[in-house]
Amino acid sequence: MMKDILYRGRLLICASSAALGGVIGGGTGLPYYWALILAGGLLLGAAAAQKRGRGVGMLIACLLFIAAGFYLGQARSSRWRGREGPAGEVGLVGRVEVGCRGEPGEEAVLFRVTEVIEGEAARPGDSYLLRSEEGGPALPSWGEELEVGGSLFIFDRERGGVGGCLQAREIRHLASSSNPLLRLALAFRGDLHGRCERCLEPEEAGLIEGMVLGDYRRLGAQDLIDLRSSGLIHLCAASGLHLGILVVFILWLGKRLLLSRAMQLAVQAPLLVTYALAVGLTVPVQRATVVALVASAAYLVAKDFDFLAALGVAVFYLVARDPTVAMSTSFQLSFAAALGVALLHAPLSRGMNSKGSRVTQLLAATLAAQLAVAPLLFYHFGEVSLLATLGNLLVLPLVPLVMALSMLSTLMGLLHLPLADLPLRAAAPVASWILAVARTLSAPGWSALYLAPFSTAWMAVYYPVLAAALLCSGKWKRLGRPVLVMLVTMAILAGGAFPVLLLGNKTGMRITFIDVGQGDAILVQAPSGAAVLVDGGEDERVLADDLRSRGVKYIDVIVVSHPEKDHVGGLEGAMDVCEVGMLVHPGIEGGEAAEELVGRAVEEGVRIERMRRGQKLSLGELELQALAPPLEVSDDVSANDNSLVIRLEGPGISLLLTGDVEEVGEEALLRYPKELRGDILKVPHHGGFCEENEEFFKMVDPRIAVVCVGGNNTYGHPSESTVAVLERAGCSVYRTDLCGDIVVHVVEGGYQVECEK
Repeated sequence: MMKDILYRGRLLICASSAALGGVIGGGTGLPYYWALILAGGLLLGAAAAQKRGRGVGMLIACLLFIAAGFYLGQARSSRWRGREGPAGEVGLVGRVEVGCRGEPGEEAVLFRVTEVIEGEAARPGDSYLLRSEEGGPALPSWGEELEVGGSLFIFDRERGGVGGCLQAREIRHLASSSNPLLRLALAFRGDLHGRCERCLEPEEAGLIEGMVLGDYRRLGAQDLIDLRSSGLIHLCAASGLHLGILVVFILWLGKRLLLSRAMQLAVQAPLLVTYALAVGLTVPVQRATVVALVASAAYLVAKDFDFLAALGVAVFYLVARDPTVAMSTSFQLSFAAALGVALLHAPLSRGMNSKGSRVTQLLAATLAAQLAVAPLLFYHFGEVSLLATLGNLLVLPLVPLVMALSMLSTLMGLLHLPLADLPLRAAAPVASWILAVARTLSAPGWSALYLAPFSTAWMAVYYPVLAAALLCSGKWKRLGRPVLVMLVTMAILAGGAFPVLLLGNKTGMRITFIDVGQGDAILVQAPSGAAVLVDGGEDERVLADDLRSRGVKYIDVIVVSHPEKDHVGGLEGAMDVCEVGMLVHPGIEGGEAAEELVGRAVEEGVRIERMRRGQKLSLGELELQALAPPLEVSDDVSANDNSLVIRLEGPGISLLLTGDVEEVGEEALLRYPKELRGDILKVPHHGGFCEENEEFFKMVDPRIAVVCVGGNNTYGHPSESTVAVLERAGCSVYRTDLCGDIVVHVVEGGYQVECEK
């Protein structure tokens, strides 16, 4: 069976070789040894795919495709060298590309340049994030041709097809899209969004838009966290599952209308392309669309369809569009899940003795996908849900119903038929049920395995063992199965039991005050693996190196206390080395560093949320409560005093993070004495003097106070008076300039503090 799969997968192996070359040539973050492991695996697979006498030809083909991909990646990467940084005022003509970027209030569109009117750094063919200044011109729709004037900032390299951020001062509309499919897709999106806003509760509307359009930007932050923790977040990322449901629906409807199979496929092609445009041409949907179109073409020309060959065509298509596409998490997860279901579903069904049972077939499919993507989830996010299979069993049968009712409602609305809202209202209870399942399954502290840092060597062993256990026969199968069980058991122990044993009486809760010089950077890590980073200092290299040394791969939330450079300047370093789930800020306008950070977050699809007094956010056993700034801020108050002040609670800990609040900010906080108490205090404004300090510190009553400060700084921080007041309050005082990184472990009955110096 394995030899047959490798033989059928020759095109996919060649395409994967090109993708690997593009990743290496495009400035990959992959370590060289991991690139060699991938290359070696591809070449061995190519050799095994051919008979002994013809293996050399396949090896040469793979090497040629690696070289071709490397050349494309190098050419794409070199295009941006020497242009990074502020590029000044520009005047550009271009077209808005398809795709969702940014959160409500932080929206951006992808703008591809066709002509440069003013400015030397911009070039035709560049793609930039186009954002409008506050109170400026409204952002255009996909496909529109524009003339834009504004300020341009170019990134150091292209990421995800984006090479810079263009802040529009004025936008002149030149022409609308002439593509009828794109215009239909935009009408579909607009009608569904308007109908959801009008007819449904916000949480139901957010989930339905996520399930139908892959646009989860209107889902609440807590719901997104629950969906990820329960293993159901894929429902809100338009993928092959959603496209497959649409294909089945089209074929079912065509059969009921007595259309021939050829006519069904002819109708299907433009509808699939329209849907792909409507969801923003995400990588998973592009992959699924190409596979579906190849299947249709194979049927029309009376040729056998092979899923692996079609997947190879999809990889070639995506690499041609973006040579470095294989670096994206969505590409890796999408293709791993597709291969897992295609290759592992049948042997798992046989092993479960399904005998046609739909429940068992569904269980086998979800388990196949989970086995295929689990190492990637560990690698990128440091965790995998233990209850994902159960969650999918409970909700997957309902996904077609929600999509069908939502699409029917939208089509009825586009045709101006009466009662168009009824199908959408009928879908609302089903959406509520799915959210309830996600919330329930994400609640237990043991619902997810946490394994970070995750070794790529384990991945290099796991996948061959998985293939041997389920796809091979004879001695390889007999050897692979116990080894696979051993690997899975080791992962469960490493992600669950071992940390408890190794930590002894520590709870696993850890707070690290990172020494970033004259600035703040606090990393909070919970036993479940949830991670919160508050601020990032000024130097992104310092923060990136520290996070990398700690093996941090995924950060659930980055909190920006306020937009000054010594708090936000280094946060791009965190985004360089970690996947980030959400960026939270107080909504205060800032300088260039803050603008760059928001642009980077929009570019990478990181959710952006504004947080102010009274708002809360739960991450497993962690709860973040905003104490300041107020909902309505005054322009007369400084950015320091409008800092986002967070009270964070977790197992055995209460932590008060105060940003740079000074007299006005501390005085405002003193109005809420019950909320101020905390065992650990991040001292405000690097320990600067404040007349309210003594009363403020008495109100907080901390056991540990940490001053984030740079040595020999020109500000005189920390003030001797501030340190004296803290000591009189009876707490232990630690300083990053004297102690280096300060790590606080929560232990039974108190805290254990470790200092780097």
